[in-house]
Amino acid sequence: MAGKGPSILVVAGDGGERRLIADLLREAGFVTVTSAEPGGAIAAMKREVFAALVVALAPGDAGGLLRDARRRQSAIKALIIAGPAEMSLGEDDCDTVIKRSYDPRQLLGCVFELVLRGTEREPLPRHSHAAELGIAAAEIACLHTRHATAAAAGALRLARDLTRQIGQTRAMHRRAAAAPIAGFAG
Repeated sequence: MAGKGPSILVVAGDGGERRLIADLLREAGFVTVTSAEPGGAIAAMKREVFAALVVALAPGDAGGLLRDARRRQSAIKALIIAGPAEMSLGEDDCDTVIKRSYDPRQLLGCVFELVLRGTEREPLPRHSHAAELGIAAAEIACLHTRHATAAAAGALRLARDLTRQIGQTRAMHRRAAAAPIAGFAG
């Protein structure tokens, strides 16, 4: 399912967090481009238009990146990942702020909502299945981890069962993604 949806720019100074976020979003069907720092993110924005920006940087870096990103792509929506002390960061500058240690389902739900949200001039459409999309994507990621662990341990029967579960969850994810978006006349 990876690589077929909207493009998301992930900017995180910590390599592990950057990979985790990008992998989670790719598994949910998004195309991801990553950067470790604001300069790389702006360079990526010169080459490509993104549906949303996920930022996990220090407050000063995150705020500066948001200003530069909006100069380059005025309609870009942003999700900021911040520590508890930084939660007031950018309340006027970004669309969503979530607190570290976040649940992957929360992050996915926020990204789905951002991507499905209209521009400021449009009403705020909400996908009637946004929660299901995020939950399905997180479940697929968990099932893949369990499958890899089972296969490595030689538990072939369990690995086959997990492969079946992954297929069923992906099918559910595709059905939810294909459902009409609430607020749009079809």
